[in-house]
Amino acid sequence: FGLDEAWLDVTDNKNVSGKEIALEINRRIKQELGITVSIGVSFNKIFAKFGSDYKKPDAITEITRGNYRDIVWNCPAKDLLYVGRATGRKLESIGIYTIGDIATADVTLLRSYLGKWGDLIYGFANGYDSSPVAHMNENSEVKSIGNSTTTPK
Repeated sequence: FGLDEAWLDVTDNKNVSGKEIALEINRRIKQELGITVSIGVSFNKIFAKFGSDYKKPDAITEITRGNYRDIVWNCPAKDLLYVGRATGRKLESIGIYTIGDIATADVTLLRSYLGKWGDLIYGFANGYDSSPVAHMNENSEVKSIGNSTTTPK
């Protein structure tokens, strides 16, 4: 059994901050399971995912509306969700190397090279993501089936 990642929406929790919740999750997983976990805390899912990958292992990264440009924009474009190898190569071909380059690019240029993905990654780089966290009982469409093994060595 493995849990790669999960999103938690704690927006409505007024008593404890997202970072405090992340600290408690980190502590309990370490104490109860003996494993480390990296957690991203942010105002949207894209930056929360980015934060969880930002420092590994065993880190909590908080990305806010006030600091995302300092943390996210200097990182390589390929570190942004949905920017894979092919998209990364297309971006480099037009002089875009960082997430900040995406965020400050002319969106029509991005659209001309990447189609609708240009709009999407431009929005993500600028912190525009309002997609909700799905409820744990919601089932999504199965898109693929895979089998993987993590070996000890």
